Amino acid sequence: MKLEMMRQSSRKLARGSALSLVLGVLLVLSILMTAMLRMPGALRRTVTLVAGETQEMYLAESAVIAKLEGFPDGYFAELPPIQSRVLGPWNLWQVSVPKVRGNVRQFERGVLKFEFLLGNEFGRFAASEWARCAITLERNLRERILQSEGLKSLSGNRRLFNLDSSLATPGTHSVVLNISAGDLTLDLNSAGAFGNYGGRVSVRSFMANVEGDVKIRGSVHFDTLRLYATGNVLLQGSVDADFVEIFGLAGVTVSGDISLAGLLLSKQNVEISGRSRMRFPSVALAVGYRGNRLALLEKSVFEGAALAPSGVVDRDSSAVLLDSAKALLPFCMESRPVVFSRRRL
Repeated sequence: MKLEMMRQSSRKLARGSALSLVLGVLLVLSILMTAMLRMPGALRRTVTLVAGETQEMYLAESAVIAKLEGFPDGYFAELPPIQSRVLGPWNLWQVSVPKVRGNVRQFERGVLKFEFLLGNEFGRFAASEWARCAITLERNLRERILQSEGLKSLSGNRRLFNLDSSLATPGTHSVVLNISAGDLTLDLNSAGAFGNYGGRVSVRSFMANVEGDVKIRGSVHFDTLRLYATGNVLLQGSVDADFVEIFGLAGVTVSGDISLAGLLLSKQNVEISGRSRMRFPSVALAVGYRGNRLALLEKSVFEGAALAPSGVVDRDSSAVLLDSAKALLPFCMESRPVVFSRRRL
């Protein structure tokens, strides 16, 4: 009997505690709602802006998810359209945002607000499939360079100690060169016309199609670096690039205090050594001829997919290869696309 009375007393106390908690939550919500109603105009505008940006992001991400799941464009009328193009080994999806006119949401092509970068899910593929993909990547790179605005054609061997405004596309810090029947060497150790980036020469974009070898040495930062060479490509010294696309028919060698992210491609050999670092997500691919070799040596670090499908991957004990089932493959491999980067424009 005494035990039963104690249980009843505990239940009453529990109900009383729950009621107090609910009343406390309601009181806090009432205070918050009252505060929002009395919110100053400037703060109210800020809250409205944040709410609008959150809604834009929600719609953009919903459109990307729908496309990833295989729904055709326009299947969901309320979702914004997606513009798609290739960016090196990746796919770039750009999403526009709606403009409201008379309570009607309209999408305007060209008013882009978000960018999403996608690679393809890691998988095992035959050497022939990699060779097909490599041909696509090689062709796209060469066409991108030769069709770029401001292309300057030169012939014979060229050695440049400074990238000045005479080589740049007008109004930019971008250089696009087509070198026929000769090698290209960049020895960059001064600020020159493009300023500096942490004590290095800084170049927004450098692209070159070369009928010969390419050597880049010195201390330089590139936002974007694209090289297509019928010979060897060599990067030495202190070279940093946010994004690279490099093809060397005879080989690609990266050695020294170098930090890159993107694509290294050769029909023969790719070698990364001397503490060089390829940041995620990167792809290094040696494919095209028999006996290809991809080498990771001398404390180099590679974050991504490093492959020699028709040859060998040579890695010494000091090198670090951070590839796994989470490594991303180029868009031209037949596997599921995966978003790895998102930014608001």
